Amino acid sequence: MLHDCWREEREEEKRKARQAGKGADPERVRQVESLKLARIEMQSQLDLTTHPARKQQLTQAIAEIEKRIKQLSA
Repeated sequence: MLHDCWREEREEEKRKARQAGKGADPERVRQVESLKLARIEMQSQLDLTTHPARKQQLTQAIAEIEKRIKQLSA
């Protein structure tokens, strides 16, 4: 299922974050993890919605979340 795929991806990201984050700022790591969870939730909502305006809102929200993740990960 789709959620299983996301769950596996999330676990892999956690492992990578722990390995790479030994000297990383814990607050920044927490923010990135929180944004990733939000992205997963938004994607789930996007997959379920049928209303075009809501799809557009969710797509824009996901793009903003990904932008923030990229900024924090740089």
